[in-house]
Amino acid sequence: MSVFKRISVLWVLLIAFGCGSQKNSTPSAAQVEALNTLVAGKSFVVNVITARPLATGSVSRVANSGLLPPGSNVSRIDLTGMSSYLRVVGDSVAADLPYYGERQMSAPYNSNNTGIRFEGIPRDFEVVPNDKTSGYTVKFRISDGPESFDVTADLLPDTSSTININSTHRTAIWYNGTISKYSSE
Repeated sequence: MSVFKRISVLWVLLIAFGCGSQKNSTPSAAQVEALNTLVAGKSFVVNVITARPLATGSVSRVANSGLLPPGSNVSRIDLTGMSSYLRVVGDSVAADLPYYGERQMSAPYNSNNTGIRFEGIPRDFEVVPNDKTSGYTVKFRISDGPESFDVTADLLPDTSSTININSTHRTAIWYNGTISKYSSE
């Protein structure tokens, strides 16, 4: 067999195996049941690990200036070691999340509250099962003074979560984190 044929066969095999589909990771029954119990108890917290702001010009300039934490870039900011969370307890929700992005409306300067913070009873609160992921989608609206937030959190059986926050005063931002049972201690 000539060298050209060997290389051609090897190339075809690499392409064939490289294009193989990835295994679908279906959650185990135990994972689904654990999430069902957590959501039914209405007492859970999403501990946020990363922030994913819109990659606007301002965020790019901040990233280029070296002000982001190590291991971060303009589209993924590492929040490891920060106490960032979205919490649901009964009918009440609370969040303390850092914000990276642009304000769309001016607001009074408050150096103590530059992130996304809210606590209270939200409007339009709903928890909807997601058959595609075997998880849940949590949606609600809540206000903090003149600013309102539309929050959507996807909760997955592998304890991961994605949070999308749209604000009346800021560009949208997404967060990734892990779900756990909330303990007030």
